[in-house]
Amino acid sequence: MINAVTDATQMFWPTERDRSINKELDKDAFLRLFITQLKNQNPLEPMDNTEFISQLAQFTALEQTTNMSKAFQQFLNSQESFSKLQAASLVGKNAVVSGKYVNLKSGSADTIVFNLESNTPVTLEIYDADENLLRREDLGYLEAGIHSYVWDGRDDEGTLMPDGTYTYKLLGIDEYGNQVELGGLEGGKVEAVQFLNGEVYVVINGIKYPISSIMEISA
Repeated sequence: MINAVTDATQMFWPTERDRSINKELDKDAFLRLFITQLKNQNPLEPMDNTEFISQLAQFTALEQTTNMSKAFQQFLNSQESFSKLQAASLVGKNAVVSGKYVNLKSGSADTIVFNLESNTPVTLEIYDADENLLRREDLGYLEAGIHSYVWDGRDDEGTLMPDGTYTYKLLGIDEYGNQVELGGLEGGKVEAVQFLNGEVYVVINGIKYPISSIMEISA
């Protein structure tokens, strides 16, 4: 009789070698072990009522935890699906994002737009894909508000750069006299929505932006 219980215990409880693979007993294994114990208990020494109730309580708690875990995972999955549907609805709408890219095509570049929260001297720097500084332009002391700048597509030596996407930085001075990077604004129609590695991106003017960078949406 004892051997039967021992065999059942070995069947459902992992050995030291297996414990690294499965450290917790799921509710089905717990129930099978519990039933096996009942079947093989000594009739002359039946399971104590307190122990019986305690094991039932453990099983109930385990089942509730498992059900809650499944319900929560289903909730997360539904939220993810809903978020994707919401993001997909942005396609075709006009969006303004905080950006740092400028496209150059046939010597003509996109207009760089930026918003200043306070008056400050502004310096513009433009970099190529390898992060080499191509152009540094002093835009002077500008007042708070929205401003724009059109790059002529040339570097500091006056050489026209090839078509492509370039990165720009806007630098200003904060109230403490420290140089700070200012954010640019870019806008256009949302051409596509991409889901990559759990992140959501919108494609505007052929450039991919995190959905969190969107500042304004309009029809």
